[in-house]
Amino acid sequence: MEQTKPQRRTIIFDYWNINKKKKLIEESKISSKKSVTLIENFSNEIFYEIFNYLDVYYVYKAFYNLNIRLQNLLTNSTLPLKINISSMSKSIFQSYNRHIIMPNKHRIISLYLSNSFIVDIIFSPVRIASNFTRLETLIFNNIKSKYLINILNHLVSLPNLSSLIMIPIDCCRNPNEIYQHIFRLPVLKYCKISLKEYSDYYSLPIATNVISSIEHLVITHRFYLTNFNALLSYIPKIRRLTFHYLDGSHNKQLELFSCYSKHLTCVSINMRDINFDKFELMIKNLFHQLQILHITTNYDRTYFDANRWEQIILSSMPDLRIFDFQYINFIENNNNQLIYNSIVNQFCSSFWFQRKWFFGYQFYMEEYQKYVIFYSINPYRRKQYTLYKQLTENFRSRHPTSHINSVDHVNIQDEKAIMNCVNYFRNATKLTLSHNFAESRVWLRIILKRIIPLKQLTTLIIDCDTFSFDQLIKLLHFTPNIHTLTFNSQSITESNSILIQQSETFRLVSNTNKITNVTIKEKYSFENIKLFIALCPQMQNLTIDIYTQHLESIIRFILLKTKINIQHLCSIYIKNIRKSMIGILKTLIESEELLDNYLIKSIDSQLYLWW
Repeated sequence: MEQTKPQRRTIIFDYWNINKKKKLIEESKISSKKSVTLIENFSNEIFYEIFNYLDVYYVYKAFYNLNIRLQNLLTNSTLPLKINISSMSKSIFQSYNRHIIMPNKHRIISLYLSNSFIVDIIFSPVRIASNFTRLETLIFNNIKSKYLINILNHLVSLPNLSSLIMIPIDCCRNPNEIYQHIFRLPVLKYCKISLKEYSDYYSLPIATNVISSIEHLVITHRFYLTNFNALLSYIPKIRRLTFHYLDGSHNKQLELFSCYSKHLTCVSINMRDINFDKFELMIKNLFHQLQILHITTNYDRTYFDANRWEQIILSSMPDLRIFDFQYINFIENNNNQLIYNSIVNQFCSSFWFQRKWFFGYQFYMEEYQKYVIFYSINPYRRKQYTLYKQLTENFRSRHPTSHINSVDHVNIQDEKAIMNCVNYFRNATKLTLSHNFAESRVWLRIILKRIIPLKQLTTLIIDCDTFSFDQLIKLLHFTPNIHTLTFNSQSITESNSILIQQSETFRLVSNTNKITNVTIKEKYSFENIKLFIALCPQMQNLTIDIYTQHLESIIRFILLKTKINIQHLCSIYIKNIRKSMIGILKTLIESEELLDNYLIKSIDSQLYLWW
């Protein structure tokens, strides 16, 4: 008997709502056996489409144990896999690793790892890295730098690795060794490096027989200007280059730039101690093809010479389309407004107006020091925007800023910083509150109504001198989609833990928030830590700083709570702790049977516990 349309529709919708496939089956006039076969074929196709849209872990979690056919689809398919392991318990990972990752290394095209224990397991022995033959994108977060070098040595054999992001968890003694391994990767196009460095100065040698294929390089740690020319010798194909901290302090003379990339079209540099003479020399030697320039500096007022900029741009960067400039420095003169009005006027000639490059400035106070920020506006192009506690403000533009679409991170320094804000950050997903915020809810209402779409936020950072727990609860009430919370207040107001937890707002926030990653940067009392635990029952990862004398009692409390209230918690990072405390914690965990399947290690005075 031929299946009815509702029956066929149910079968299709059990996997995915794809109207085209549903319509084809509904209109088919075929036998029951052929109909079932066709439906199964379509089901396979639909499953593969799901496979392409979702992370492999969620597909594995949803389908692997349903039936044998779906297991075979998962394990015997040739479809490429994208693996993202940002947070996962040890037992779940062991099963996932055994059934999906290890048998399918040859299918993985993207691999994101942010747990140092998982990196150790997947790449053990380290030569296994060469088996990921289809790997195109690799992201290492929280990996030991020494271990990273060993893995990089085996990645050279991968024929498709085109994108690499590395964020080591510990200090790197020899950055040059990492650079040299990266530059040997044969088809690498994009690379982002974030090293924790020792303070010692290092010198990068000029390339001799190593030429990298990198076209887009981002360096977020300090990089010395004296090494800039040597760096370019390794990356002649570079198109986009970004430095978060280019340091000119070791450069006493004008640098000679003998290396050059004719492909370089986009540069973004945050400079320290690099005067305009040095930067002009860089432009004249290196930036002839440049179309986009983002620069930030805190040094040398000659950067305000508009006429000099005009000449440099016309003669050395004739193709420049975007000029994004920001200057920040302290001020002492009492006639600041007149001075900066005059500077803005210099940037109002036809040269700047025709290119629609406009500038404004603000005076603000930070830690008892007055500062000025002079920057490009209309459009504002940066990902982060800081609202300062302003002394005065002056935008000299015919096109006042209102909606700023480029910004995803808003940093508000002090409650008073937002009172005169006319901007709306429609695409913001990350919010930082710093310095001082009063107990009143005025600032919260202003943010809610005029500045940020609070329900869109996913990351919240509290970095205030004093911030009460009651304020945090009220803010979280208006930001229901926060998944990452960082709390750094030198003085959190002590409160009655029991009374707070009994409040209606606390219960509502605790039951509805989606916070999975919590970082508590200051050492707080046991009572306040209990409040954080009660507030975030969906917590998966906890980073905390604990007084040594309270370590055992707090860890005991947290691990006992994982059996009742915070069952999703699977990792704890403890900062500023002696390596000898590992033995004490092992004894505590095993003698009281708090965990039965766990790993623990110490890296650079930080203790990592995963179960």
